[in-house]
Amino acid sequence: MVKLSTMQRDKFLSLISYAFVLLFVYTALSKWFSYPIYLYDLKRSPELGAFALPISIIIPGSELLAAGLLLFSNWRKFGFWLSFILMTSFTLYVAYVLMFAPDLPCTCGGIIRELSWPQHLIFNILFTGFAAWGLYLINGEANVRHSPTALSKK
Repeated sequence: MVKLSTMQRDKFLSLISYAFVLLFVYTALSKWFSYPIYLYDLKRSPELGAFALPISIIIPGSELLAAGLLLFSNWRKFGFWLSFILMTSFTLYVAYVLMFAPDLPCTCGGIIRELSWPQHLIFNILFTGFAAWGLYLINGEANVRHSPTALSKK
């Protein structure tokens, strides 16, 4: 495995963090700016319809929370965990739609709403991988800073 320098790791963490911040702020605000359409589409989902109202608040709120956490290095690990949970959930939902309900409308915000379901799946898998990579990089950083061998070298 290629070992990254601390500077490279920090640059990758920042890049991944800012990609999620842009994604989550954009989609959350898009959902809230077109809230009636977003809520209507959620209500049309057989699986989510009964929970459309709380979901319509929790999902954009969670996206904004993840974006906020990713902006601060002390909270970034929690932001990556929340991003990973959100993206995994979105990916599983899209996979379900592709297999069982391909005619459902997309409830994503903004231009992402224009993606086809297969494109959504690829996009979500990619960002789920980014979140996992961010967690890997942060955990690697914690292991280096707190391992006995790293302390004994100073």
